[in-house]
Amino acid sequence: MLKIEAHKARAKAFHRDENGAAAIEFALVAPVLFFALLSLFEIGALGMMTSGLDNAVIDASRRIRTGRSDAATTASTFEQQICDRMGGAVTSCRDRLVVSVQKYSAFASASAAATSQPAGQFDKGRASDIILVKANYKWPLMSPFLATAYGRNGPMDITIASRVAFKNEPFE
Repeated sequence: MLKIEAHKARAKAFHRDENGAAAIEFALVAPVLFFALLSLFEIGALGMMTSGLDNAVIDASRRIRTGRSDAATTASTFEQQICDRMGGAVTSCRDRLVVSVQKYSAFASASAAATSQPAGQFDKGRASDIILVKANYKWPLMSPFLATAYGRNGPMDITIASRVAFKNEPFE
């Protein structure tokens, strides 16, 4: 009988013992917490890259719009101007970036074509021409859950798109 009573006493003491409970609770919650924090950082970086691409495309497009002498004359030099403005490793930027610069007869035509993917065309037009600039940048993601939330392109990357439509100034 004493053995049973001693066993019951130890079992009650074990159930009342809360040493290590916080460590076990943290071990259960920590992965979710760290994933949420890393996802927030990644969403912030994605927002910065989107803003950086938009600004770089606007800056490179402004050179074409105003007829500057340093405006791009090929898709490759246009990509280079965008990558120079975005900063970071230029070679990886060039590998991830695809651009198109096309001339249109009306803004409605340019608007209809804005959703298509850029394919490397380059026609900066002349004075008073309507131009549509399209740029797509593949951004690698660290989190697989964010990749599915944003629409996956490959194993772990999404496409950041930037579009600018304008009418060239009468620079000639």
